[in-house]
Amino acid sequence: MEKWQDPKIIALWIAIIIILIATIMGFVVKILHAGYKRMAEAAVREANLKLEHQKMLLQTSLETQEKERNRIAADLHDGLIGKLTVVRLKSQIGAESTELDSLISESIAEARRISHDLTPPMLAFSTPAEIISNVVLPWQQKLEVIYDADIRTATDTTPEVKIQLVRIVQEIITNIVKHAEATAVYVRFRYSDTGFALLVKDNGKGFDTAILKHGLGP
Repeated sequence: MEKWQDPKIIALWIAIIIILIATIMGFVVKILHAGYKRMAEAAVREANLKLEHQKMLLQTSLETQEKERNRIAADLHDGLIGKLTVVRLKSQIGAESTELDSLISESIAEARRISHDLTPPMLAFSTPAEIISNVVLPWQQKLEVIYDADIRTATDTTPEVKIQLVRIVQEIITNIVKHAEATAVYVRFRYSDTGFALLVKDNGKGFDTAILKHGLGP
């Protein structure tokens, strides 16, 4: 009998082959497990990042809403209520009806502007240029307003983008009126297929760029 035909040798080779196969399978399983573990950890990290991002967006949204409510409350208190108080006092001291009519007209214009700030009309059916016009032109009772629209495309954008444009312009103009002591403001809006460009300039006192404030806006 040949040596390799010895049952003990055959059994040894079978055992060696089984051990090799088991070892290879063990390595394969270990590699697969390590890969799966890395994938699972990456998925957990990605889910945590998304959760943190959503938390940040929610917090920013809440802060922005609170700031917007405060701004509207200030507009009502400093603008509309102030004008109506003047109307009441002048009425009590017997002011001329023409003067009262003028003050009431200013109050109506102020109420209309605040109303437009709250709910910009017909977002879906208005162009971005028209929407910005509706925001800036009502300020003509307080400022000299020059509005220049450079439209280079017929493509419309979504209502979500339009409302963001409205809020940006509202914030800028409100800050100019409250803090810049400006008498004139120039607004240029350019819209093309590649995107938006918004330029706002005023003749106010400006501010020191070396002094920075942290917050959601100027």
